[in-house]
Amino acid sequence: MNRKYSFLFLGLILCLSGCMKPMYETDGELYRHSRYWESSDQDWYDVDDFQVFAYRTIEGPTMTLRLVPHRKGVPSMDRGYIAAAQKVGFNIMTAECGSQHFTALPSKASNGGRTIDRFFYQNRDLSLGARFVCHKGERKVNSALLSTEQQKWSLAKRKWDKINGVEAYVDMLPVNNDGVQQMRIRLFGGNANDNHRLARRIIENTCDNTNFRILFDQPGVDIVPTGRLADIISNENVWIYGFTCKP
Repeated sequence: MNRKYSFLFLGLILCLSGCMKPMYETDGELYRHSRYWESSDQDWYDVDDFQVFAYRTIEGPTMTLRLVPHRKGVPSMDRGYIAAAQKVGFNIMTAECGSQHFTALPSKASNGGRTIDRFFYQNRDLSLGARFVCHKGERKVNSALLSTEQQKWSLAKRKWDKINGVEAYVDMLPVNNDGVQQMRIRLFGGNANDNHRLARRIIENTCDNTNFRILFDQPGVDIVPTGRLADIISNENVWIYGFTCKP
């Protein structure tokens, strides 16, 4: 090969190399398996433009979560990484125990770590952690339940809606890996039937069809914003729903 063609060949290789996208963009599933061989697809959660990797360890009734937000294929501490990990944490708690059937335990950072808030902490390796326990049967509304629900729903996206002229706010949490979506609706008036009708309309619009399954609908409470002592504002016409969309 003469010198002229050698330069052309080298230029072609460099051009192709520059145009190639990284594996985490072209085949994220393969990248995750090759970089984190111990993980499965169900260990990764897509929330707020982060891919959160979740480890779980169990000791007696307590489950411990280790959450690592990623961007561009590597652990990330970009703005919003703590909230993304917290959303994943509460989604996992709900999936493991059921809605309102878990208690997040007080955060306890290990040596070299730090406490982030009352439930979440950061480990020495910069991963985020949380611990929780599941409960069986009906739970009484107490300070532990209120504190958990307060922080969980403070992470939801809120929008305003109405039905029959009655105003309502709708809180939506991110979709979990098992396809479960959770929302809380508070109507400022009306009755429970209005709340259910509004929920059905939102679910149909979310699923783009009528092929959905409602997993639970239960009375809820409206709690003071996070950062203050958890207390009930209203327990009238507040409902919590869980549902999945089907293909």
